[in-house]
Amino acid sequence: MSNRFTISRHTDGPEGNHYDLFLQVEDTLKTWRMQRTMFDAVQPAVHLEDHRTQYLDYEGPVSKNRGNVKIWDSGEYSADMWLDDRVIVAVHGKQIHGRLRLERVKPPDKEEDRWTIVDASVAVRKLATTLLRESELDVAPSPPLEELRTILSAEERSLLSFVDAYAKGSDVPWSKVAVDQTAREKLISERARWRHPWLDAAVAHAARLESIAKELLAGRPRP
Repeated sequence: MSNRFTISRHTDGPEGNHYDLFLQVEDTLKTWRMQRTMFDAVQPAVHLEDHRTQYLDYEGPVSKNRGNVKIWDSGEYSADMWLDDRVIVAVHGKQIHGRLRLERVKPPDKEEDRWTIVDASVAVRKLATTLLRESELDVAPSPPLEELRTILSAEERSLLSFVDAYAKGSDVPWSKVAVDQTAREKLISERARWRHPWLDAAVAHAARLESIAKELLAGRPRP
């Protein structure tokens, strides 16, 4: 089920200029304070007390001379994971479409509840970029090996499409995020029998695809 989210720019307040992330949970807003709306790098966030749902739409002065707020982005989100110390949400706003991961740094103390926030797709996008920068597998030196190359090529197309969907906050067909272990066993067996440069390249390529699948599955939704 989708709920609403808002990111507001909060200026002239006692904490200095910052952004507030509001995630609607039933009739309240779970709230985090952060400094930037660029999420490619990990940044600190502070978990604040729950806010009223009016802040999903509110712009203007904050009571008790606590500054002013203006909406930077808003839209809907769905939760992939919501644990006490880890939250992953897919957000769809006017400016951002993607997944955000919030993680608690340490248990809350009397002063503040410290977290970090980052684009949840950073790690898997880096793996995909590395794969794309490398040369494609050449035509295999034998028909059976060419069949294995065809399997790896199909895996690559599927996994890259899943990475793209994950990074955009779209649904991912999780049951299809997998690699062909039988093909890998055949590659290892053939390389043990025949030391050929193509087999070395194919085994390395298969390992990179497996890393992408593993990283994707690390973000698989959990209750």
